[in-house]
Amino acid sequence: MMIHMRTMPRYQAQLKSLFQLLIGLLIICCVMTGIILIKSQDPTQRMPAEVTEITVAYGDTLWRIAQYIAPDIDPRRVIWEIQTLNQIETTEIYPGQTLKVPVYN
Repeated sequence: MMIHMRTMPRYQAQLKSLFQLLIGLLIICCVMTGIILIKSQDPTQRMPAEVTEITVAYGDTLWRIAQYIAPDIDPRRVIWEIQTLNQIETTEIYPGQTLKVPVYN
């Protein structure tokens, strides 16, 4: 297919406009996806209102406790909530220790 020199600038202008439109749409999609991901991962938005206390038994781990109290929720999220409620920065817990844990209905 031959393109005549007279039609080349119009063809290029149309391509440039289409390219700019596609880039704009791509940027908007990326920004919206980022906002949605940030909002869905914000743990403070869905922190359970109800809390109860448990006593750590020998062999307990935060992972096991999280799986026990919220089997349908990602254990990492529940562990974060337990750590936040108890103001602890590590996952080390000890038998006899009392922990506040979220209650899920």
